Amino acid sequence: MENFFNDEIEKTVFISEEQLRDVRERKLYGRYFPDTFIFNVYPEELKERGEYLCTVQALETQVDETDTGLSASVSGGRLLFFSEGKNLKVESYGLYQSIFSRNKGILETDIMSGKRAVILGCGSVGSLVAMELARSGVGHFLLCDADIVEYHNICRHQCGIEDVGDLKVNALERKLKNINPSVDVQKYEGIAQNLPKAQLDAFCVPGDTVFVGCADNRAADVYTNRISIYYSSYFISIGFWERAYAGEIFYHVPDRGMPCYECALGDGGNISARAQANHHIYSNQELTEGMKFEPGISVDINFITTIGIKLAIDLLNLTNADYIPRVLNDLKQYTVVCNTSNPQIGGEMVEIFSYPLQITRSLVVGFGKASCVDHQCCRYELQEKQERQKKQESQE
Repeated sequence: MENFFNDEIEKTVFISEEQLRDVRERKLYGRYFPDTFIFNVYPEELKERGEYLCTVQALETQVDETDTGLSASVSGGRLLFFSEGKNLKVESYGLYQSIFSRNKGILETDIMSGKRAVILGCGSVGSLVAMELARSGVGHFLLCDADIVEYHNICRHQCGIEDVGDLKVNALERKLKNINPSVDVQKYEGIAQNLPKAQLDAFCVPGDTVFVGCADNRAADVYTNRISIYYSSYFISIGFWERAYAGEIFYHVPDRGMPCYECALGDGGNISARAQANHHIYSNQELTEGMKFEPGISVDINFITTIGIKLAIDLLNLTNADYIPRVLNDLKQYTVVCNTSNPQIGGEMVEIFSYPLQITRSLVVGFGKASCVDHQCCRYELQEKQERQKKQESQE
């Protein structure tokens, strides 16, 4: 192949260093791009998604000069590739190091690979959270959702038409492994309240785990925050108001004297009528008769969700002295973010915002229960501390 200047364009093989060192006889899968003359050999974890490229011959074989495809053989303990009788250029890479090389100095890969995220709700919010945390290097995920991907999800979800009909947890797992094939993904097909304790016991590591509430109701967030306290883990809730014209982000750090979600915001029954009327209703809702709420568009959902993702990354690096927080030091525990202040889009409720893209950092939440006020500590945290103390005393 030649370009405009009659320079010959070489066919090239992209392959990981791990696979290049493997000289066993085996089949290789991936994809050939005729526009760039590149054979991309997929990592072993993704081979089922690729097309058959060739079979590695353990012994040196006669090169077929008429074969325009890819062939591979072992010579002198090395893996060689050929096409049209020519020895091909090989560009190898350390898979994990190459994927996250652009993060170096911003997010340390070795640290992030040990971090864990429990994603409660894998819809438009949860799918974006999971994929961005994977791109940030988070190495372990527990995905929880009972729903399947449907066509009406596509305009807001990170998954696409090829995923319709499958469970959201399965579709999202494929997306995560397409970012980092070595990522550890655990799944639960069900709602947050039914997530098995044994599965959480095996997954959660205190100080390295964040629970992200991405479901569409406050009850799930109340329950999830209680679970995060039990496992001494961080918690974030990302929820939306009508048409996603605004959203709210709440976070909780254990052992910091902070009110939990229930104490600060309740279950929806003891907060202002305004917030009560607009909580978490943008997703998984059909426009049925009598319903005044409408789903938000993807760009509005993603803008607010991205702030929550930045916060999640900050929390996961809370004990890293070399890390510079992006938003944690500048946000209150409860933050409201708007996409518009135009009443034609958001209705009369937008009057509370002064300008588009406003991030309200002046809201203060406190302990809503008398027992919490007395101890200046979340009662669930207090219970866990007492239980741990009893267990320690019994062991002594």
